[in-house]
Amino acid sequence: GNELYPKDIESEVINKVRAFDKIFPRRTRPSSRAAFLFRSDGEPLWKNEFEKVLRETNDLLAETSEKGPFFCGDRFTAADVAWAPFLERYAAQLPCFHDGLDPKCETTYPHLYAWYEA
Repeated sequence: GNELYPKDIESEVINKVRAFDKIFPRRTRPSSRAAFLFRSDGEPLWKNEFEKVLRETNDLLAETSEKGPFFCGDRFTAADVAWAPFLERYAAQLPCFHDGLDPKCETTYPHLYAWYEA
């Protein structure tokens, strides 16, 4: 069915949810509108910090890209639900912070692009 934690891949879903804490930047300001965009001193993160997050997220999606565009391949799961608010915010706001920084760039981040398109 349409379970967010399918029994046969439950540990994979949990691992992909937990990967968020390893990939997204630390020492950033908590905010409902600008989470993971600003350092604790109020300045925006540097472009290379955002690029690292996008590259590592793209790599995480690449692990199951042969099966489909989602974090667990062809199945939309709790992993996608957990990541979606932050990735959607990055897609909208990162191009405003740094020229040429586009999470939806098909050539730079092909697996992330496929996730956004799905």
